[in-house]
Amino acid sequence: MAQSTLEIDEVRADDPAAVDAVFEIVNESVRADLPDLPPNCRYQYDMQWLIPPPRAVRRRFLARHGDEPVGVAELDLPRHDNLDKAHVDVRVHPAHRRRGIGRALFAHATAAARADGRTGVLGFSPVAAGPSGFAEAAGVTNRLLDARRRLLLADVDEGTLDRLYAEGVAKSAGYALVHWGATLPEEYVEDLAALDSSFLEETPMGELDYQPERVDAERLRTQQAAFVAWGARRYEAGLVHEATGRLVAWTAIRVTRTVGWHAWQLITLVHPAHRGHRLGLVAKVANLRAMRAAEPAVTTIDTFNAADNSYMIAINEAMGFRFADHWANWQGAIAP
Repeated sequence: MAQSTLEIDEVRADDPAAVDAVFEIVNESVRADLPDLPPNCRYQYDMQWLIPPPRAVRRRFLARHGDEPVGVAELDLPRHDNLDKAHVDVRVHPAHRRRGIGRALFAHATAAARADGRTGVLGFSPVAAGPSGFAEAAGVTNRLLDARRRLLLADVDEGTLDRLYAEGVAKSAGYALVHWGATLPEEYVEDLAALDSSFLEETPMGELDYQPERVDAERLRTQQAAFVAWGARRYEAGLVHEATGRLVAWTAIRVTRTVGWHAWQLITLVHPAHRGHRLGLVAKVANLRAMRAAEPAVTTIDTFNAADNSYMIAINEAMGFRFADHWANWQGAIAP
């Protein structure tokens, strides 16, 4: 196929055929490259056209050869922080790879980012699915290695969880466990915003050039409202320091609306002044059990950590998470 015949257009919400094509190409890419991962949730995908992610402007570009859709580039432009950067995700249908389509889509997306004043690009992909030739051509390098770990709930050792939780409770005297779901607890929303803002400061970042996000209570409320609109079921837990009434630890699990067998273990944060009390462990075990009680169809949970985040990896592995694969955080400059 000659590259000159390739046409790339931005996808509009009022073009249902293009919207469908993007979804199908992304899911076919997942099936081919990561068959153990869940497909994207169609309900969430459709709702994100109506209620876009609050923290970024999202644009999608569809590549066609003639009338046939062959690839997709998704471009996220941060709205509030890191305004010089852009996130790009390129997917090419497995039947149309090795023909320059991915490079053309990447060039098209980064040109759109450059026109918006962005000078740096970031991407995230499994190391095995990120060929060095593409990375070299794109001018990006791996600045931080992440590891995905998986928990198969059928293999969970309940006795081990009982022991871990009991040890954590014994170490966390003076802290009270709280749970919530779709509705943020207003009495703790300022504390949650502060913890969210600290995420990148407290997480290993390798050589990534990325500034911590400054999240306030209103931004957090807007994000939570989007999660609800997208149909995600969230299970969240935290620990409150009883002496001050401040929420100082937080963890979350998400289950999408149309993929009931799978969950993502998301953020786990503990305020630096309150570490050493097993708060992260207590929150994660309690939240896992709350999610399981509410979501009996869930069989599998995946989570990501920086490969050198030894503290959180130790907790995850003690709970039964096992290594699945490595992922690269790509970064580079956008060519002028």
